[in-house]
Amino acid sequence: MMRYERLAVWAKAEWERAQGDRVFQLLWASESCGNQLAQYRVKPRRKLKSKAYYTGVEQLPCDEVISISEYVVPGRKAMLGETVGAFLFSFEHPDGDFDVLYVSSYYRDDDPNIVAIALVPPEHLDAWVNFESLCNEAVRRPSRRQDVYIIGGTNAYFKPTVDWDEVILPAYIKDDLHSDMEAFFKDGVAIYQELNLAPFRKLLLVGPPGTGKTMLCAAMAKLALRKKRVVVYVSGADDDGASFHKIHHALNVVANAGYPVLLIVEEIDVYLRKDDKARILNVLDGLESPNNPRGALLLATTNYPEVIDERIAKRPGRMDRILVIPPIQDEYLAKQMLEHYMGPQWQDDHEIAVPQLVGQTGAFVREIALHARMLAAHNRQRTVDLQTLMQSIGSLSNQMNTGEDLMPRRRIGFGSSGGNGFGEVVELDGEPQVVEGDLADE
Repeated sequence: MMRYERLAVWAKAEWERAQGDRVFQLLWASESCGNQLAQYRVKPRRKLKSKAYYTGVEQLPCDEVISISEYVVPGRKAMLGETVGAFLFSFEHPDGDFDVLYVSSYYRDDDPNIVAIALVPPEHLDAWVNFESLCNEAVRRPSRRQDVYIIGGTNAYFKPTVDWDEVILPAYIKDDLHSDMEAFFKDGVAIYQELNLAPFRKLLLVGPPGTGKTMLCAAMAKLALRKKRVVVYVSGADDDGASFHKIHHALNVVANAGYPVLLIVEEIDVYLRKDDKARILNVLDGLESPNNPRGALLLATTNYPEVIDERIAKRPGRMDRILVIPPIQDEYLAKQMLEHYMGPQWQDDHEIAVPQLVGQTGAFVREIALHARMLAAHNRQRTVDLQTLMQSIGSLSNQMNTGEDLMPRRRIGFGSSGGNGFGEVVELDGEPQVVEGDLADE
């Protein structure tokens, strides 16, 4: 039998043992009802629809499930969170008290998803649906804390460590982005509400890999936490990868947060699988935007905006603003970045190498500085001289040139016609891809 069938067989037998011949409706149920955090936050005597009151929960022994819990740290101490097992939820009603039998389990050893069922008296279905909704909200509501709340990924939280001053980008980009966030939460939320719009603002950072988009997101997160906002980060680092389920979960967290929220989705294009693209674009268009009355700001990044939508630059509203994060544009920024990564090894004659860094990315500068310092250490040099630094630049440049010859390239940009250095958008296996060279010509 399937896992849910085994749970249903056990639940029916347990119901008949405890409830006799009382009629029940077998339902799919939310995994949140078994979550210990929900059971802690939804207090007994909570009034529900249909004149019912929730009165408490009892965990039951079940031969089909070994009860096991994860832990969470929503505040200053650890608490039990996601839990599988069997539970009896009790309710009061003027027409007579009633129970709901609930049981949940993991699908199998290699699948972390939970299957849950509930046996509910049919006449009290509205009360149970209301209770289930309260459990969902309790689990999805992040606490106001000095950590970023992660959807997916291998950890539940992380603490951003990048200070705003550490982000070396043109001042106009940093000032523009910071001002946009502060203006939205200070004045923009009220303006959206006056227009009868969900206060959900969407910013997209566009730029080649290595230009500093991730660092910028981390610094924005740290700024938001200082302002006592909730920060939610969608991660594709777990076994589920980049799935719409995570986006949907994040939107529910945003809607139920009760605080202003900064939502960060890096490489949003990888979530746009063929079956999910329309649903995510509906969110960006506002059809399914989360309605958090305190305001929600989406900060998304991509290397390839054409994969999101080839008309994204011409479609106001899908993204409220698109900010291009360019490679290093001038020698002033190049020197500032090289000096930062060289740290105490910086010497005045290193400035001779600065012109070679214009047009490169921040990741390139970081790597040549690290490689130069490692070369010096390997050669038992106490300092990084100019020759070692130039050797590092030459080595990494050759590596990148070789990589360009061996691997297909996708360049950033909103166009695809000749002369602009951009690739062309074509369909490959049903998905839009940016290609160059012979394939683009075909």
